[in-house]
Amino acid sequence: MKENKNRVLAERILEEIGGEKNISNSTHCATRLRLVLKEENEEMVQSVKKLPGVIDVVRKGGQFQVVIGNTVDKVYIEFSELTGGEKKEATEDTKKGNIFSRMIATMSAVFAPFVYVLAAAGTIQGALIILSQIWPSIVETGTYQVFDVVSWSPFTFLPIFIAVTASKHFKTNTYTAIFANAALVAPGFSELAQRAGAGEAISFFGMPLSETVYTSTVIPAILLVWLLSYLERILERILPEAVTRLFTPLFSILIAVPLTIIVIGPLSAAGANVVAAGYTALAVSFPALAGIIIGGAWQLFVLLGVHWGITPVILANHEQYGMDTFQVYQTIAVISQVGAALAVFLKTKKKEVRSVSLSAAITGLFGITEPAIYGVNLRFKKPFIIGIVTGAVASLVTSFFNSFSFVYTGLPGPLTIINTYSADHPSSFWGVLTGTVIALILPIVLVQIFGYGDDAVEEAADVPLSTTELDAEGNN
Repeated sequence: MKENKNRVLAERILEEIGGEKNISNSTHCATRLRLVLKEENEEMVQSVKKLPGVIDVVRKGGQFQVVIGNTVDKVYIEFSELTGGEKKEATEDTKKGNIFSRMIATMSAVFAPFVYVLAAAGTIQGALIILSQIWPSIVETGTYQVFDVVSWSPFTFLPIFIAVTASKHFKTNTYTAIFANAALVAPGFSELAQRAGAGEAISFFGMPLSETVYTSTVIPAILLVWLLSYLERILERILPEAVTRLFTPLFSILIAVPLTIIVIGPLSAAGANVVAAGYTALAVSFPALAGIIIGGAWQLFVLLGVHWGITPVILANHEQYGMDTFQVYQTIAVISQVGAALAVFLKTKKKEVRSVSLSAAITGLFGITEPAIYGVNLRFKKPFIIGIVTGAVASLVTSFFNSFSFVYTGLPGPLTIINTYSADHPSSFWGVLTGTVIALILPIVLVQIFGYGDDAVEEAADVPLSTTELDAEGNN
């Protein structure tokens, strides 16, 4: 019987971090096993790093992040079976670190589990945009209209997705969280909010109903679940055990939903819009500066594991303006690191390095850059620096074309540049395409000139391959 290498890796990680008793919380994103440990040290980091199948270990935001690659979901299943998964302490992970660290950890826990769903929906939208330009009359067909509705559905009901993942993060009842957020995105409530926005006098507990519509919103949905987690624990302590199962969700809904509608929702939605407006003002007034900063620094955010924190701003841009520039420069930054890994593949004569770099470049096509960063570019150092410089240069050039992303892209990368096309902004797509070409070619040229760091060959040869070299069962 073939050895289950995902199970073995989960067992080895658990052993090296001190066993189940040392874990407060566990979750995962697209490439990382994210743990909150009661105790951690540098010796533990180095031990986990050496495990076959582990790319790197990052300690950030109060988390012990084990970078595994695209098989992380399979490893996490095995890890959860070994540790009891949901049986971890309820709030330890939310107390660790400063406010910024906790916010980043929350965003990661909330969005990572369903980012591929948003990516799939964004790809459908991008394909429909292209198809409507090639065949304009198709927009009148029922088939096109049905797929258009399908592609928008995850974004329309985004608070419900958030309810599921946020309830697990805050350790509260998932079904109560779904109930609460579903109430906010219900067509009837959205209609009431729109009528209030149109000037109709609609009162709620004697106060004018806010015109805030909660479809596609992020912060109100997260804060609502966070509030539910506290209400649930308080109510479970004070209510008689005989009635707690009924009255805990009942009173939680009756308290949390009105508070969100009256206070939390309008304030948090306004705050997100202010941040989005601030970034948009920077991008409009100084597009070149925005391109250089984001195109150059984005992969540093990925390296630090804090990249999920910007997601609410991007979604607020799409909700408020119907377009966004941040993901344009994100896309260029991703492609630059892919280009750097590809440059190493073309430059090296070493079989092991060619295998690692090609595998990482292929994975990067789908917006997953950790294998390229940890498996190749950072190991040799020069390619990573070249990728940063190239990302800044290519984004600078792209900014001259007034480019936008018209559809939210869960995982920006070479395959999602179609989302930057619009008949009303024809230069947008050509700007991103130009930036993409620069981001792919310039690293190849620079690596050919400056090399990639041959002294690191032996170290890179030990790096595990990404999931493009897995067997049918998903084993390394």
